[in-house]
Amino acid sequence: MDYADTFGAGGVMRREYSFEERHERACLRAAMNIRGLWEEKGSSDTRLIEGLLLPDDFTVVGHSRAFSGQGRREHVIPRLVVIKEVHDMLERGATDAQIAIFIRDHVKIVRISNEECSRLDRKDQLGLRQRMPTGWAFGDDIYARLSAANIEWVSMNGSEAPPG
Repeated sequence: MDYADTFGAGGVMRREYSFEERHERACLRAAMNIRGLWEEKGSSDTRLIEGLLLPDDFTVVGHSRAFSGQGRREHVIPRLVVIKEVHDMLERGATDAQIAIFIRDHVKIVRISNEECSRLDRKDQLGLRQRMPTGWAFGDDIYARLSAANIEWVSMNGSEAPPG
């Protein structure tokens, strides 16, 4: 047994967490930070559902068929849309645990090509950079933006992505 792997500062035993538990804890940390800023100033920051609090290990679910290493990480629901809904949930009295579940279920990333990025974002094309397709609501297909842009993708486990 490696001392550094099981004991923290001061020789206190450190618990090992499963991937699912770490993901759940990361979502809860994000929820608590969003709540804290929202309570203090009435808003928060979309970066609270990004890397530092919510690493890609938990959020990247796949890549487009056209992705070849060049492109970007695309949130399937724009962070701005997710954060606005979290603020609405806070207004309605949601708990941190409820918000964490919402974050877990709605913050997903698919890596896409630069061409797909332009098709999705540009106003002379779909103009979906920071919004979902017209008529979309929470509870609908979270991959609707990718479907609207005809972006075919493969999940991390190599299977076909869910149809949009």
